[in-house]
Amino acid sequence: MNYWQVAAGAGGRDYHEVFLKYGVMLMGTGGRGDYRKNKGEYDDYDSNDIRYFYDADEGDIVVLKRPSGRLWEVLAVGTIRGEYDLLPTFDDVEGWHLQHCRYVEWFKPKDESPIPGLSRGTFRGIHKQPTIQTIRKMLESGEPKPSSPIPEPVAELSDEDLIDLLINYGLRPKDAEEFTRTIHRIRRLVTWYDKYGVDVKEHETRTFLIVPLLLALGWPEQKLKVEWNNIDIAFFEKPYSKENKGSNDCIIILESKRLWVGLSYGTSQAATYASKYPECNRLIVSDGCCYKLFKRKGNTWNYTAYLNILMPKRKHPYEPNVGGAPDVFLSLMGR
Repeated sequence: MNYWQVAAGAGGRDYHEVFLKYGVMLMGTGGRGDYRKNKGEYDDYDSNDIRYFYDADEGDIVVLKRPSGRLWEVLAVGTIRGEYDLLPTFDDVEGWHLQHCRYVEWFKPKDESPIPGLSRGTFRGIHKQPTIQTIRKMLESGEPKPSSPIPEPVAELSDEDLIDLLINYGLRPKDAEEFTRTIHRIRRLVTWYDKYGVDVKEHETRTFLIVPLLLALGWPEQKLKVEWNNIDIAFFEKPYSKENKGSNDCIIILESKRLWVGLSYGTSQAATYASKYPECNRLIVSDGCCYKLFKRKGNTWNYTAYLNILMPKRKHPYEPNVGGAPDVFLSLMGR
């Protein structure tokens, strides 16, 4: 029996809840295809992580970790079940291609105190005996974590279907077609940033990726305020002017992040801002490529829809109760 450690991400790139919900551990990037059929495609990969991930045996023990200072927080301990698989369902986990999959029976430890003996890396072996003893105790005393069925892959939203959607909503055909051209320009820029961009700042994603999308959706500049009262982008029912600048008029708040840093930690930050503005009923967190939409119901913010500009889908890729690209686009249509 071998002992392994798998990273759950960190900061805004925290996807441990996906692992625990569906009884899996995931790894990217799956864009190179099934490892069983394309091992040569992974020869120049960053490390041996993917090979270790594939070679791990059924029955091996794995620790789901997250950095905590110089130590590591153990979020779960599990037993590997079954062989390697490639799951298209997870081709978009908030912007990351995590299709490489191993099935895991997870247990939540009673004590989640950080432990020493783990190391950096996506998937690595554990060899220090004191650490292994600690992990065994965690596994033996842990509470089983039931898993949900993995959803079938969701269909993508084609550009033609998007045009039809916008026309049916009431947009002129010409405006709907122009909107899709804006989407194409944003996609090209996101792809360029991903391949060649260096140190892309938050204000750059806001300026070059997010604001052009909002303008194309019909929001006039007069109803948008950038960096307003510590809010990245505030939306208003009426043009913001000397005669109309009351805080109650703020109806949507958008929190922008740097491209590919993740969206997890932006949600609570935006919700804190929104609590000051009772008329605000929508929150968006975006890195310029991916968008998470939340709607207010009473004092609760519900995760409502998700959009990835590069691969828009009709529904959320793996959350059955969360909408997809059509819901984000229609919720952000200008007034």
